[in-house]
Amino acid sequence: MNSAGCDDMFSVLEEEMFSLVGEGAGAAAPGPIFILGAPRTGSTILYQMLVAGYELPYISNATNGMFAETPIVGLSLQAPWTRFDRILARSAYGKVEGAMQPSEGSAVMRRWFGGGHPSEIVSSEPLPSAAAHMQSTFAAASALLGKPVVIKNAWNCFRVVALGRLLPQASFVWIRRDIAASALSDLAARYATKNDPNEWNSATPRNIEDLRKRPYWEQVVENQFEFSRAISEAFAALPSARCTELWYEDLCARPAETLGLLAAHLSLQEDVGIRRVLDVQEGERASRLSPEDRSRVLDYVSSQQERLASCRRETADA
Repeated sequence: MNSAGCDDMFSVLEEEMFSLVGEGAGAAAPGPIFILGAPRTGSTILYQMLVAGYELPYISNATNGMFAETPIVGLSLQAPWTRFDRILARSAYGKVEGAMQPSEGSAVMRRWFGGGHPSEIVSSEPLPSAAAHMQSTFAAASALLGKPVVIKNAWNCFRVVALGRLLPQASFVWIRRDIAASALSDLAARYATKNDPNEWNSATPRNIEDLRKRPYWEQVVENQFEFSRAISEAFAALPSARCTELWYEDLCARPAETLGLLAAHLSLQEDVGIRRVLDVQEGERASRLSPEDRSRVLDYVSSQQERLASCRRETADA
């Protein structure tokens, strides 16, 4: 069977699954959990720890790569084969190799929201007719899997308003990191993945073109600030019970306590595998930057001390 034939078969299977679940059947089931965070703030390790520690459904690399058009089929097929004890607590700039490893779900989310830049403007609302498919997918996932699906994707930081409106049972977790540390890490990622400190990674804020005119050491700081601004504005419009935030520094220093508080907020009762995932190691170190680049970033943060005060969580590494 060719790929077109497979796609047609998966679409038929998807419709059957939607039909079996029934309209409104997922209303009492748990809604999805969206992990939000600017690039290099620890969202990937939180994603892995939450999924592995509480054995929650997630979009795997296989589902993202093969079932982006029909994600409920991929989620259902991967569920019996998931080995939570094999989920890796490491990544390469948000990605982990392996068919069953947690994915950022970029293809799935692009199926619903498209892409493009500035992503805060052009990718903040679902594509025409995509909203209903997204709602049906999560309703079916909740009903069939019985646990909240966890999704981590930086682009979703600019989609919180739409996601909150269309998925009224969804929860949002914002992981934050001291802006000096995250900006340094973001700059190191630019060198590693783009070989150019002026090249952007991931989603882009509404004022991207203005930020491009700044020196690169200011770009990485302001980019982090814009993510925080966007999430803060969205959280202000949502009921507080649906939103929670934590700091990467706390996750590293007190992982059991920090995860426990988050789990309580999300009503996750069984920490069946939590002992497997409490050894947190940061994979990429901003110390790979030159002393000159470190000084430029830190000096700029210091010059904006008052404006950036809400984004600071200073540690010895910052």
